[in-house]
Amino acid sequence: MRFGTAISTGGTLDDAGYRDLVRPHCNVLVAENEMKWQALRPSEDRFDFTDADALVNFARNEEIDFRFHTLLWEVEERYPAWLRTYDFGAAPAAEAERLLTGHIARVASTYRDNMTGWDVVNEAVDPATGGYRTSPFSQAFGGMEAVLDTAFRAAREALPDAPLVYNDFMSWGSDGTHRDGVLRLLEGLLNRGTPIDALGLQSHLWGGNEAGDFADEAGWRTFLDEVTGMGLGLVVTELDVNDRDLPADLAVRDARIAEVTRRYLDLTMSYEGLRDVVVWGLVHRYSWLQYFQARADGLQKRGTPFDDDYEPTLMAEAIAEAFEATSVRP
Repeated sequence: MRFGTAISTGGTLDDAGYRDLVRPHCNVLVAENEMKWQALRPSEDRFDFTDADALVNFARNEEIDFRFHTLLWEVEERYPAWLRTYDFGAAPAAEAERLLTGHIARVASTYRDNMTGWDVVNEAVDPATGGYRTSPFSQAFGGMEAVLDTAFRAAREALPDAPLVYNDFMSWGSDGTHRDGVLRLLEGLLNRGTPIDALGLQSHLWGGNEAGDFADEAGWRTFLDEVTGMGLGLVVTELDVNDRDLPADLAVRDARIAEVTRRYLDLTMSYEGLRDVVVWGLVHRYSWLQYFQARADGLQKRGTPFDDDYEPTLMAEAIAEAFEATSVRP
């Protein structure tokens, strides 16, 4: 199995202390933003691999594996402005196919020798409804299923041996509506013969409040049973803990974060198809959680494994203990 983290240029990559955490603790990395459309595709006719290359080169020099994230993020506001207003012309489906397959082919040819897995499509399901989101591509194609099929088939053509992943905002706090929507997406792909190898579980956990974390452990196990029953693998792709509603007391808060992390990993890592556990950042101050759903008391969130002095937290200990307790993968 592998443990790793997200990393970024202009932040964590430039921090010597952060790099010194990555080297002994991580054997897989992922770009936080540098491989998404907004970063790689500043205009229709231009690609910019500068920042993505910097991350890949660091990983290669350190002999650390890399995951690709993501060929397609089907949330409209996550696309570059030019694509959100793009004129797909008189034959929109054909133009969308040309644009999408060309993007995937170019990116795959650039990084096919550097990646151990690929997030092909990210967050195509609306958590609130369980139905598909609407995006520039789904509008042009006339539906999300055509987007999914085109993306995964183009990825398989360009990457015949690479693990292809559908990634979504999943954890055991996801309600049945979202889980059922993701199951329908996966079943649809497989029924249509579309190539897919694994489900990426983002695993942005809610730390809960003084009353508990209200995790749906039974529902989560049933969901994972159904996913693995389809023959798909699992990847924990973006693990962290949102402690927005936990008490201010650091000892209490850190203990709850660790306890939630350990319980979640013990359950999820019990599935032998799970090989990678990736946290969405190692150090508190770099976490996206600091600007997402801020705490009412204004205190820093602590949902990553290391504090700002690069010292391991109880969450780090919980992750290590979960790995130590995991059975050997065949």
